[in-house]
Amino acid sequence: MTRSTFNDDLVEIAADALRAGRLARRDFLKVLGAAGLLPAVGAGLGALPFGSSPAAAKAAELVLCNFGGDAVAGMGEAWGKPFTADTGIPVRVDGGSPLAGKIKAMVESGSVSWDICDGDGFLCNQLGKQGLLEEVDYGVVDKSLVRDGWAWPHGIANYTYSFVLAYRKDMFPDKPPTYADFFDTAKYPGKRTMWKYQMGAMEACLLGDGVKRDALYPADLDRAIAKARSLGDDVIYWESGASSQQMFLDGEVVMGNIWNTRASILERDTQGAVTWTWNDGVFCPSSFVIPKGNPAGSEAAQKFMASMLDPARQIKLLQLLGNGPSNPAASAMLPPELRRIDPGYADNVAVQAIRSEEWYEMYYDAAVERWIDGISG
Repeated sequence: MTRSTFNDDLVEIAADALRAGRLARRDFLKVLGAAGLLPAVGAGLGALPFGSSPAAAKAAELVLCNFGGDAVAGMGEAWGKPFTADTGIPVRVDGGSPLAGKIKAMVESGSVSWDICDGDGFLCNQLGKQGLLEEVDYGVVDKSLVRDGWAWPHGIANYTYSFVLAYRKDMFPDKPPTYADFFDTAKYPGKRTMWKYQMGAMEACLLGDGVKRDALYPADLDRAIAKARSLGDDVIYWESGASSQQMFLDGEVVMGNIWNTRASILERDTQGAVTWTWNDGVFCPSSFVIPKGNPAGSEAAQKFMASMLDPARQIKLLQLLGNGPSNPAASAMLPPELRRIDPGYADNVAVQAIRSEEWYEMYYDAAVERWIDGISG
């Protein structure tokens, strides 16, 4: 074994011990000094992200898990590649759908394979309070870059999306429909669509029943279910974003409460025959969380969280996927053609409701079960 190989192995072992809490930071610096690496990287560990030494750069990998589809390539391009350029740490995007139950099972089994997980904002507190997530180091991650209330102890907003009202333009040539119109099947015949799994659909039903945007929460779920049932056979519930899109393309529905990302694609692909309105949309934050025991270590994951808040990188994600920036500074920088599709652009937010992360944290699991039972009965 050459001295270089021995030093590389020594640093890798010491880095693993530091991540696991078995080695003090000062002792790790001593190992770097013994390996002849410390002068090259500086005297402070704060300037040394995991993976920045030659040995760690070859061994480290950060695994980001999201919900698959185009988001795998999109997040890799917008956030993974520039982070690797900054740190030397490769980023692999896994579309394995990091649902709360999967994260919980991984952490409790001690077999964690994801470093960063994508999920709704309320997931941060749900899982964080169960001791399943690392705390965000706000000495590394700048919480001032996101909207007030969207930096939680165990996660931070990474992008935004909205549930919006999409519709056939020929039915409403002069002005967009309202949710009162959505439920008026006599005046506007045809089938409608909403998400089977409650979120967005509940709010649409309450808005259609006369509840104001600023009075949606605490939500009256029974009232929402009753309104949904009033549609009878004129509602088809979508289960995936792709199916909500296809229903419009097939002419199966005339209106739908769907994700803004799907609505903007529909407008593009139908040359405007199907479009959407931001009025009475429900504006939502997604988030990144770090499962406890993640293989790359907390420090690398924290640095990734910090890097994805860069305005240029957030704008790149909007261009690729239609997911809005969580950093308002990025939204303020947008050219007109991107303002149109950004749910968080100031003019668009002004006419939407903002989802209550506090309500969803407390009631989502029970609400979904009750909603499905209610619309199926």
